[in-house]
Amino acid sequence: MSYFFDSHLHLTLKNQFSKNGNTTTPWKAITKNDLKEGLPDLLKIFALGLIDKMFSSQSSPDLLIESNYKVVVMPLFAPDIDLVKALSSKKVFMKLLEKFQHTRFGEVLSHARYQDLLKEKNAFSIVENDLNLLPANDPYQPGRKIVFLTAKSQWNEGAANTLHVVCSVEGIHSLRSNLDEKNPAVILEDIGKNLKKLQNRNIKVLMANLTHIDRMNGAFCNQAYAMDGMRVNKFDEKDLRPIHHGLTPFGKKLVMLLEQEKICTDIKHMSPDARFELYHYRSANGITSPLVSSHSGICGIPFRSDSESFASYIYSSVREGDSYRIKVGKPAKYTFANFPSPGFNATTINLFDEDIKAIYDSDGLLGISLDERVIGYTKARRLNQDTYSDNIGTIQIAGRGTKKILTDTDFISKEENLALGLFNCTKGKLLHRCADGDELVDLIQGNSTDIAPHQFHHFLNQILHCVKLGKDFGGVAGVEKMLTKILCVGSDFDGLIEAIDWCTSCQEIDFLRKRFVSDFEKAIVANGLFLPQNWSIDRIADRIFYENGRNFVLKRLN
Repeated sequence: MSYFFDSHLHLTLKNQFSKNGNTTTPWKAITKNDLKEGLPDLLKIFALGLIDKMFSSQSSPDLLIESNYKVVVMPLFAPDIDLVKALSSKKVFMKLLEKFQHTRFGEVLSHARYQDLLKEKNAFSIVENDLNLLPANDPYQPGRKIVFLTAKSQWNEGAANTLHVVCSVEGIHSLRSNLDEKNPAVILEDIGKNLKKLQNRNIKVLMANLTHIDRMNGAFCNQAYAMDGMRVNKFDEKDLRPIHHGLTPFGKKLVMLLEQEKICTDIKHMSPDARFELYHYRSANGITSPLVSSHSGICGIPFRSDSESFASYIYSSVREGDSYRIKVGKPAKYTFANFPSPGFNATTINLFDEDIKAIYDSDGLLGISLDERVIGYTKARRLNQDTYSDNIGTIQIAGRGTKKILTDTDFISKEENLALGLFNCTKGKLLHRCADGDELVDLIQGNSTDIAPHQFHHFLNQILHCVKLGKDFGGVAGVEKMLTKILCVGSDFDGLIEAIDWCTSCQEIDFLRKRFVSDFEKAIVANGLFLPQNWSIDRIADRIFYENGRNFVLKRLN
C-alpha cells in the first residue's frame, strides 16, 4: 500500500463560497449533483468541458483519507478582495448565482456569500471561521479524524482513518484583521498577533506566502501574475496585474518575523524580482532556513545566463497601464515517443533555474502543481484554415520558413521590467526552440483521447528538468538529493484549478504514482539523464509522492 503527502491542497476553500449556516461541510465532498441546476451555464461561463476539472471537490478530508493520504499542508486562506471583485465583474456569473440562490446550487455557490466577501475587512476572521467549520472528527463516519500536528509525538503513521495536517498561509493578507489599514508597521504587528492566536489554537504554521494574486500585499512585495485564465474568459482582472516592484523594507521585516516563528518563506506567487531580492537578503543576513515553493510549475530555463534567458523566449511585449503584457514562448526541452515535445509554462509565476537552485541549496521543498495550465499544457486550436487561437504565434526561421509556436501570456510591472533589464536585451532569439503549435492542434483534432497522456508528460517534464538541474548542481549526488529530498507533489487541489486529466482529484493520485513508476525511467533514459544509483524507480516514487514531504514536516516539528 502506498501513502501520500501534498504540500498544498485545500480542505475548506470551496466552503468559503457556500451559504452561511453550514449548508456544506468540508468533511463531505461537493459533487456534480450538488451543482446540477446551474452547471450547464457555469461551464459556458468558465469555458470548461468537465466539472471535475474545477468545481467538484478534489481534496475534501473524506476523499483524502480514502486515498491513503497521511499528512498534508492545508493553506489558511481568505479570498483576495480583488479576486472576488473580478469574479463579480462578470454580470452573467452573478446573475447565475442570483437565479439559483434558492437551490442546492445556490447553497454551494451562494450569491449572498459573495456579497459578504466583497464587504469583509477582517480577513483573519475568514480563516478562523474555516477552522471552526472543520471539526476534528468526521460527523458522517465516526472514526475518521484529522490530527493537527504541532509535535512529533502526535505523529502516528499507522493510525487508520487519520489525516495529519499542518498549515500554511496563502497570502499574508489572510492574517490581517483590518484590510483598510495602510500603515505597514501596524499591519506587521497585527500579523504577529494573529500568528500567536493560531499557536494558541494548536495550529502549526509551517510555511507562508508573502503575497498572493492581487495587490493587497504590496506593502511587503510585488506579486506575479496568476490569473490569465480569468483574462481569457473575459473577467475584468486588471486589478490582479502586478504594478509594484520587488521586496520592500517591510517585506524584509516580515521575512524576519517568519524566521523568528520558525515559519518557512514560501516563494510561490512572488514576482521574479521580489524572489531574487529575497535570496540576496537571506544571503546578506545569514538566513539558512529552508525555502519552499509549495505548488509550482517549472519554467524550464534560467532567468538569465550566457546561453539562454527569459528574454530569449519573449514573443511580444506591449505596455498596458502600469504593466507590460508579455507573450512568452513555451520552451521544449525533453521528448516523449509519438507525442509533441511538451512545452514549459515560462511565465514569471513559475520557477526559473535560479529559484530551484535557491530551494536546493537551502534543503527546502518544491511541490509540483497538478494544474495543467501551470505545468505547461495549453488548449491551442485552429479557428479556421489560416487562423489560430490567441496562444499560437508565428515566427520566421532562417532557411526554413515559418513555424507556429505555443505561447503563454504574462504581465510584468513597469518597474520590474526596468529592474530586470528587459528593456535593453535581445528578445526572442530562442523562440525556434518552443513547442510546435501545429503539432498540438493536429493531435487534438486527430485523437482527443491522447490529450491525457500529453498532460501527464507535462508532469514528467517538471521532474525531468529538476533531475537535469540536480546533475548540474551536484552530479550524481545532486540527482539523488533532488529526487529523494527536494521534490514532492503540491497539487493545489480544490484551489479552483484545472487538474491534469489523469489526476483530477486526490482519488486518482495512486494511478498517477503507478504511471510515474511505469514511464519515468524510460523518459529519463530517452533524454540522456540517469537515476541515482541503488534507488529503484518504486523507491523514488515513494520519496516524491510521500516521504520527502513527510520527512520535511517532521523535521520542522519539535
